Amino acid sequence: MNRNSLRARVTAFYVSMLAVALAVFSFAVYAGVRAYLTNSMKLTLVHTAESIVTDYLVPLNAKGNSWFQNEMSESYPAGISDPFVRVSQDGKVLYESGDIREPLVRVSKLPLPADPEQTKAFRRPNAETGQPLMVYTLAYTPSQGSPILVETGDNMEPLNHLLHSLFLILVIVMPTILVGAAFGGHLLMAGPLRPVVALTEQAERVGRKELGERLPIIRSGDELERLSLALNRMIDRLEEALAHNQRFSADASHELRTPLTIIRGELEALLEIPGLEAQAVEGISSALDESDRMARIVHNLMTISRLDGGGERIEMKPLELTGILKTTLDHMSLLADEKGIEVRCETTAPVWVTGDAMRLKQVIVNLVDNAIKYTAKGGLILVRLQARNEQAVIAVADNGIGISAESLPHVFERFYRTDKARSRESGGTGLGLAIVKAICTAHSGTLSVESAENKGSTFQVQLPLLRLSPREMIELETKAATPPAAEAVEQSPASAANS
Repeated sequence: MNRNSLRARVTAFYVSMLAVALAVFSFAVYAGVRAYLTNSMKLTLVHTAESIVTDYLVPLNAKGNSWFQNEMSESYPAGISDPFVRVSQDGKVLYESGDIREPLVRVSKLPLPADPEQTKAFRRPNAETGQPLMVYTLAYTPSQGSPILVETGDNMEPLNHLLHSLFLILVIVMPTILVGAAFGGHLLMAGPLRPVVALTEQAERVGRKELGERLPIIRSGDELERLSLALNRMIDRLEEALAHNQRFSADASHELRTPLTIIRGELEALLEIPGLEAQAVEGISSALDESDRMARIVHNLMTISRLDGGGERIEMKPLELTGILKTTLDHMSLLADEKGIEVRCETTAPVWVTGDAMRLKQVIVNLVDNAIKYTAKGGLILVRLQARNEQAVIAVADNGIGISAESLPHVFERFYRTDKARSRESGGTGLGLAIVKAICTAHSGTLSVESAENKGSTFQVQLPLLRLSPREMIELETKAATPPAAEAVEQSPASAANS
């Protein structure tokens, strides 16, 4: 899962908020249970101490010590009483219930309170056996004699054990809830985001060939519907602007052809005038060269306009790309030999695509010619053709001067030239790569480039492979291998008969 996607970020935010809420809730539950159990124990100890004072110490002077011992032993028998009870006066124990049983907690050896005047005080000592205790001390002052201290105590180990169990439950349950919430939130977000995914996929398809398609309208009555409507209106405006731009380029190119033809004719007529000075001949020849260059620019602009606007007729037929590539490179190798550049071709099995042979040949010519222009003498141009991931991939790599990082994003723009002086000397117009890109787009393909300055460039064309059954493949290979002359001989008897 992409951690930067909207679905992941919303899920992460939801889980984070839930984690904070669960942490606060768990802390509140733990603190509340702890406070409740502690207060309950304190109330029990206080109630026991006050009951002893009310029921047994207040009537002690009237009924005597024997009565007190009997009553206390019945209410708080030694060895089984819970809580622990001890009554003392002037450092002498009047009554003691003894150790707490089940489990054994030795509290009988707890020291007496250091301050006999302390009253209504809690302390938390440890028993001789190590268990934590809570002891409450209540001082009662009779009408005659010194204060009597009543101590009630209980074992805190069960309470601590319960709190520890609660803590473990919360620690285990909270991550489990968060994992479940993350999984559920991820699935839950799939529904609301499904229209957005459909919108994105359709938006990716819009404009690959033309802007005639529109995004689906999400009838949800919320922001998604407004977004889909706004995007379609934006596409309408873009289509109108692009159509206007294409019409302008086509009309301008068409209107310039006639004046350029007239200018060329007039200049050629001037050159035929006898007795012209050398300076005049040189000027007229230079003007002819510039008119030729302008004519090429106009022709290229018209080609791009027709390709972009769908006005160019492209014959989409099954083609064996390996043969076209080898034939084209054979012709281009003559130009490379003049500069001492080696052109090497690497191909695999026959690669079939659907396209226009003339336009695909133009793609190869432009890319190889571009590599020859910017590769020094003794350089190498490697052209590869292979089928990969349902795509026919043509890669033209050279070890020439390369393209700078700042120029790389603009190489497919019209009239953009990385080295304007050198391009002008070599006759470049800055439209060759733009034409290649337009042809690739018209064939539902892509054009990309990787380059490093002073290390070379690699242009890569990807075209959809032609899906063929074995029988269709055999028929096409047989037809491609049949020479045109043989086809004419086979057709001649029928032609003669018809005539």
